[in-house]
Amino acid sequence: MRYKIGQLVRLPETKYVGVVGTVIAENKVGILVRFNGIQELYFKEEELKAYKK
Repeated sequence: MRYKIGQLVRLPETKYVGVVGTVIAENKVGILVRFNGIQELYFKEEELKAYKK
């Protein structure tokens, strides 16, 4: 896994411009990311980018 649990990532810019989320799990479906406080969605590894301040 390229991203570790708890790591901040940027969501795909095509749909979520400027949104940063936290990796919370990984399984066969993909990487589960929590963002906006309560929303959680699965993304493919190649869709995410590591967040750098």
